[in-house]
Amino acid sequence: MVEKEIITSKDNRRIKDLRKLQTKKYRSRLNRFLIEGEHLVEEAVTHGQMVHTVILLEDYDHSSLDLKNIDLMFVSRDVMKSLSLLETPPGIMAVVTYNAPESTGNRVLLLDYVQDPGNLGTLIRTADAFGFSRVILSPDTVDVFSDKVLRSAQGSTFHIDIEIKEPTLAVGEFKGVVLGTALDNAQPLSDVETSDGPLMLVLGNEGRGISDVVLSKVDTRVKIEMSGQSESLNVGIAGGILMHHFKA
Repeated sequence: MVEKEIITSKDNRRIKDLRKLQTKKYRSRLNRFLIEGEHLVEEAVTHGQMVHTVILLEDYDHSSLDLKNIDLMFVSRDVMKSLSLLETPPGIMAVVTYNAPESTGNRVLLLDYVQDPGNLGTLIRTADAFGFSRVILSPDTVDVFSDKVLRSAQGSTFHIDIEIKEPTLAVGEFKGVVLGTALDNAQPLSDVETSDGPLMLVLGNEGRGISDVVLSKVDTRVKIEMSGQSESLNVGIAGGILMHHFKA
């Protein structure tokens, strides 16, 4: 039996290259990103993502995972800690290239300049829950493959057809009804009829909302009625209410 090789140096060339994936610049350049934790690794493997390498703590028990034909890299605790962005590394990571699953495009979520990673991850996870199988992100939206977004999405990233596109172009190309959230000149959500036909829901930035140029192209402006004293809702919460209302 061949003894497995364990990388113990943080200065190892492969480890240095992997650490580069902690930055958006290198994620974009290499078309690869890091995921952490057994759940995300299992989701990536199960849902047809291109898993290049699984990085394992030297004594990690991975017997419950189907990792055949995948390159395995065993590392020491210090090396794992240098790769992880978590306070307590989970002991398993992977290098992945995103492979978009097929989607009907009947329910589409378009996000215009969403900046908080937690909000984006939550919106992707909620889209997955309510049948919005395609998510389009404006180019200035926070990086969908950053660590915080991936952890917030809890694996739903791999269930959703995610595309980066200029929002005005996405709205113009969409063959269906386009709804955009707004506070002014908007219909209450309860007055907007649901439909089985193609529908795109547009949500905007946490502070400014949807940009004027994008909002001018939607078919209907919609707002969520609130009986309390709050002036607005977090975009993740608002998105959850709206996607549940228009769920596939």
